[in-house]
Amino acid sequence: MKPKQLKFVVGALVIVLTLTWLGFSGFKESASYYITVQELYAMKDSVHEKRLRVAGDVVPGSIVRDGKAVRFVINQEATTLPVTYVGTDPLPDTFRDYAQAVVDGQYGTDGVFVAKAMQAKCASKYEKETGAGVNTGKY
Repeated sequence: MKPKQLKFVVGALVIVLTLTWLGFSGFKESASYYITVQELYAMKDSVHEKRLRVAGDVVPGSIVRDGKAVRFVINQEATTLPVTYVGTDPLPDTFRDYAQAVVDGQYGTDGVFVAKAMQAKCASKYEKETGAGVNTGKY
């Protein structure tokens, strides 16, 4: 192989390896695991430095707007987790009592989960509300 061709192949290889490394490290950094409230508590102190996604049902009557922050409690099978949402995005329209919320953030040493992003799922919440005797006014 000629020296010119060798330089081209080595340069192309360096570019491909660099792009692969950047893609992998970016993917790994943005990944966060979806865990339940029980799994969060089972992990004990090892969770305080990690970015996590936790899911649970919004406890009825727990949503309190406090300036730009929104405080609420999620639960799953009688285990509760206080959450403070401090994200910049507006709250989802489906966020209300009995909705399933998925919060993305960090669990503080004070026992409060500080969420910077949040999703509220609505597929099963109407069934839960009907089962709990709540009249949603829908259908």
